[in-house]
Amino acid sequence: GVDYNPLAVELCKVALWLEAHNPGQPLNFLDHHIKCGNAIVGYVRREELERGIPDEAFATIPEDEKEVAAEFRKQNKAERKARNQAPLDLAPEIRKHLEDILHRWREVSGLPEQTPEQIEIKKRRYQDFTKGQDARLLNQIACIPIAQFYLYKTQQNHSKLITDAEFRLYWSGQRHPQGQATAAAWVTAIQKRFFHWFLEFPEIVERGGFDCILGNPPYLGDKHLSSTYGNSFCHYVKWGYAPTGLSDLVVYFVRRIYSLLRPNGFTAFITTNSIKDGDIRKDGLEQVQAQGGAINFALRAVKWPGRANVFVSLVSINKGEWQGKRVLDGKEVPFISSYFEDSEDIGAPLNLTENVGKVFTGYHFWGEGFVLEHHAAQALVSSNPRNSEVIFPLINGDEVNNVPDQRPGRSIINFQDWTMEEASEYPEPFAIVERLVKPFREEKNRERTRRLWWQYSEVRPGMRRALAIGELSECFVSARTTKHLNFSRVPTTYVFSDALNVLTTDRWDLYSVVQTTLHEVWARKYSGALETRLRYSPSDCFETFPFPEWLWQVTNSALADTGERYHEHRRTLMRQLWLGLTDIYNLFHTRDLAPKLVAKVSKRSNEEADAGYQGLLKLRRFHQELDEAVRDAYGWQNLKLDHDFYEVETLPENDR
Repeated sequence: GVDYNPLAVELCKVALWLEAHNPGQPLNFLDHHIKCGNAIVGYVRREELERGIPDEAFATIPEDEKEVAAEFRKQNKAERKARNQAPLDLAPEIRKHLEDILHRWREVSGLPEQTPEQIEIKKRRYQDFTKGQDARLLNQIACIPIAQFYLYKTQQNHSKLITDAEFRLYWSGQRHPQGQATAAAWVTAIQKRFFHWFLEFPEIVERGGFDCILGNPPYLGDKHLSSTYGNSFCHYVKWGYAPTGLSDLVVYFVRRIYSLLRPNGFTAFITTNSIKDGDIRKDGLEQVQAQGGAINFALRAVKWPGRANVFVSLVSINKGEWQGKRVLDGKEVPFISSYFEDSEDIGAPLNLTENVGKVFTGYHFWGEGFVLEHHAAQALVSSNPRNSEVIFPLINGDEVNNVPDQRPGRSIINFQDWTMEEASEYPEPFAIVERLVKPFREEKNRERTRRLWWQYSEVRPGMRRALAIGELSECFVSARTTKHLNFSRVPTTYVFSDALNVLTTDRWDLYSVVQTTLHEVWARKYSGALETRLRYSPSDCFETFPFPEWLWQVTNSALADTGERYHEHRRTLMRQLWLGLTDIYNLFHTRDLAPKLVAKVSKRSNEEADAGYQGLLKLRRFHQELDEAVRDAYGWQNLKLDHDFYEVETLPENDR
């Protein structure tokens, strides 16, 4: 086992001693089996080092000086081109060091552990082995390529950087690691705990890998990766686990686990239930299956046995062709896909050009100093009516989903993509942003947000352009993370937070399509999830979604009437019961819906609750009509949709 946290390593040893200790026997020696290191940063096999130092190691990150990074990138590219990208030859001396490590590992592993004295001898021999010349030399060489991702490309570090040609000298045995550059790489490896499996578990890797790996790999989503582990780590894993993006930390553990297995080996792990969704699925399980892995067991969503409101998935994978049983959610199936479905997919859907530039994520303003309470905004407008040109209502996902009239709770200053001179023509709002946002931005790494501190971090020119082209007074929005997928019509005078997706049209027929169950099923398959909530990703589930033919070009009036009737009835029902979208659809999806439950949730009188109950039944009928109207627009009149209540065992108990 391997863990990044030294304390976790020691606790693991204690747990094993408590569970497996034989009375009357000394505690077993475990140091050669339970180790501390970064399991996903390092090499699995010696052959991986033969790739040399990649050009990606010198890609510019925010901490670098662009000129220095460009200089080393150009030099490294030329050196790799000169050797025609051929693998590096392993020097006989280095090969002997590897053989000696394997031999000494076997010696240490074979030492007896029957008495305290024998265990002490084994411990000393292991320490001599790990600190010996063979292990140290190979660790020093192995750390060089990865360290180049972590060392900042600055003038101060100029003499500490190593390119491909110099690394070849170390790998070929023509030069021994010494000097400032190799020392810097070694220090970086120690600080970041690089872990090279072929050196730490040489006998296992030499015979092909582990028979079985069990785990509960950590998970951490996209944007949090760089803030937690740094830009250097992000650039390294994108190269080391290519093809991959920065979807989630768990992806790299799944990929590393699979690479450590011997042919026909097994792994089983507990992981976030988003492992089957969106980019996490593409970067993780889809790549494992592309490399020949077979999922032979999966439970899609299991409530974590504790206080945390977390749902996990259980997965088992065989490295190779699997001829045995496959079990999905307790049922034997012929196949398990990376979506955790029992049929093989024909492939990921393609992006459709006519859908591009229609849905945008809202503004990421990055600085609470932009935000105003309504009374403060009104005071600014009262003191100078011209300030209304830069102060707008701000709406977010919580207000769209949980406020009955979906009214914005705050206001916000918005200078769009203006120059500082243009923004400063509104002195009072500008002074607020300068006082509250500028100091916050000056502490951030991103150069653009420091320089243009009076603008939002993401000014969304495409969204503003799309809204302006149509001269739209209203558009549709939905919460990016939501239990129930719903689009709502709102004024375009609002500033939309980045918790919202914005559909830049006011056409009711297009609304009908995205509001239908057909689109929600598509979105839940191809987008991501947070716990059991949908994380709607426009690039994954909107730009790939085929609308009825010619609908973008020609309005479908029947579909428009159906969609508008549905939306306006829902809007009236929300205000009548004074419930937000989430509460309305919780009731909507309740099998045993009754006026008493409506009264309990809405806290309305029995008479009002009874009217609300009838309104919910009507909303169900309208939803069925909406689904059928969209189905007919596709020309699928013979397709029975069979609207009813069906228990889905993989959902949380309250949502089945």
